[in-house]
Amino acid sequence: MDSMNTVTEKIKELRNQGYTEDFFFEDGQLRTEDDSFKQEDISKVEEYRFEGKSNPDDLSILYQITTKSGKKGTIADGFGPSANQELTQFILQAES
Repeated sequence: MDSMNTVTEKIKELRNQGYTEDFFFEDGQLRTEDDSFKQEDISKVEEYRFEGKSNPDDLSILYQITTKSGKKGTIADGFGPSANQELTQFILQAES
């Protein structure tokens, strides 16, 4: 767990490192406002897990992503029971 930062703080830190895209997951693809990416188009650089301060069951995960076209950004999701299973599988299979 990354207990030193909140998700928001980590996103800000990564933006300062050039990870400026806000990815979202829709229709089985990772997307930005202008582009869409299949599994073979992306690489997970790192993942960061966070536990809610007031509720240890409030878990989230932040993925740091790069694309073959050079876009760099992040996407957040729930972790554990609240995870988007389709997104989780997309990220895991993109790495294989």
